Amino acid sequence: MLDDTLTKFAETARIFAERRPSLRGLWASRTGSFDRVHAILPSTAAVGESLDLTVQVWDEYERLHDVYDGDLHVSATDDEADYPSRVSFAGRDEGYVTLPGTASFETPGIHYLTFSRPGGDKRYVSNPVSVTAEEPAERVYWGDIHLHSRLSDGTGNPSRGYRFGRDVMALDVVAYTDHDTMGFFIPPTLQRALMHNWYFDRLRRVADRFDDPGEFVTLFGYEWTKQPNCGGHINVYFEDGDDAILFDSRTGTTNTYEKLWDRLREFEQTHDSRVVTIPHHPTEAMYPFDFSAVDYDDELAPLVEVYSQWGSGERPRADGNPFPLAMGRGEIPDPGHYVRDALAMGNRIGMIAGADYHGPHPGHSLIHADPHLPSTIEWLRDGVGWASIWRIWNERSYPGGLTAFRAPDLTRASIFESLRSRRVYGTSQPHRILADISVAGVSPGETDSTVRLDARDEAREVAVDVAGTAPLERVEVVKNGEVWRTQALTADPDAPLSTYTTSVSWTDDDPVEGMTWDEKRRSEADVYYLRVTQVPRHCEFPGAAWVGPIWVEPPGA
Repeated sequence: MLDDTLTKFAETARIFAERRPSLRGLWASRTGSFDRVHAILPSTAAVGESLDLTVQVWDEYERLHDVYDGDLHVSATDDEADYPSRVSFAGRDEGYVTLPGTASFETPGIHYLTFSRPGGDKRYVSNPVSVTAEEPAERVYWGDIHLHSRLSDGTGNPSRGYRFGRDVMALDVVAYTDHDTMGFFIPPTLQRALMHNWYFDRLRRVADRFDDPGEFVTLFGYEWTKQPNCGGHINVYFEDGDDAILFDSRTGTTNTYEKLWDRLREFEQTHDSRVVTIPHHPTEAMYPFDFSAVDYDDELAPLVEVYSQWGSGERPRADGNPFPLAMGRGEIPDPGHYVRDALAMGNRIGMIAGADYHGPHPGHSLIHADPHLPSTIEWLRDGVGWASIWRIWNERSYPGGLTAFRAPDLTRASIFESLRSRRVYGTSQPHRILADISVAGVSPGETDSTVRLDARDEAREVAVDVAGTAPLERVEVVKNGEVWRTQALTADPDAPLSTYTTSVSWTDDDPVEGMTWDEKRRSEADVYYLRVTQVPRHCEFPGAAWVGPIWVEPPGA
């Protein structure tokens, strides 16, 4: 194990040397300039409902531009909407302002607020808001539930991170998932001892302190971490933090995936609360998760993190993945590690996205930005960890991800039920894309995400609804691992707001064929999911979303 740790250290040092940043560029990065506006509203609302508006100004290094002094003009797609005509920054607002209850829409449909600088022709658009005539039965809540603090290999403390996610990024749900063991900054045995004797309870207390039903939900969890280089990682989330137990990855009774799930199943049988486990970066060559080599537990692991700052594990680079794993050792070439592989094996897994950012910035990871120097205050306050190192290192990475939760209310119980039922989907940050796919009227999370046909060739309507945060480049329905239908919209990043939304449907009357992995593993059902890609701004990554799957079963399945 020591040899593995030293090998990892040497490999990291080599990569750092290859990607070392320009000292002149780092020095210049101490001060940034105005780059763009990011505006956040709740994603679902009733007609006339008062909504909080958060407006941020970012610089070119993905930092809040806290010296911006000026106004932004505001307009709305709803002619009857009530909203501030101007948002003012005074150069001392830390780069963001929150205006409680200052916006409302009076017409049902998808609506946006748009922003512009006086004298400028650049338009900045809020996230879409789905407005209904009556109180919505469920709402879309946004969360970042994969983060690390200085209690493992990150920077900053969880308290600061919860405040940033709640107050700055206007997130609804946040979770810190610090490592149970480590193999780089901290010897595995030491991290394990710290987690058992101190950190686990500390993380639980902080999460409980910030949980505020109806306003802000925190989930309690940790990352079960096979270290070093011993396999993939899994986040473990507990519905009730008071019941939580640390089942670590070095104890003999929980040092394999199957053993962990066995113990968690025993936990659920003896506690009046539930557990969810979520594998992540399954295609990363240093920490791969091989679905084909695991006796996978769909009930305790109903989801996979399809995207994070590491990239996307939906499909390989060779098959058109715009976010192939590039950090660390890059993408593993072997089959069996991709989400579509797991679906072909018959596993019933949904998709979410997270940051996996190692700093106090839920909802706003900085790792993909050009190399830049954290401020002296940040070094002193937050410490040295991967978040600060990544910011000065030209790492090959992407923006983090967000999870959309469809739930009737904002409570731990409802959010946890969304996870267990797969009533969730994933997007890349900061894009709060509204997206849904239904097959024969069934959306992900409804009726166990399953359509049951009376005949193998029974016709079923496949419907897609998307409201983006930028012009939509294309929406794709993936069926049985291959693109089945595509709607292409535009390649123009300055296209009108009409290209931000689409509703389209197709009829599928082909006989159900399912998917086959090998002679023992297959899916008898056809598997559908939605992939959304937006048009990127110049030199940026495209916004994206992954929704589903939905399984369509033939008679007798």
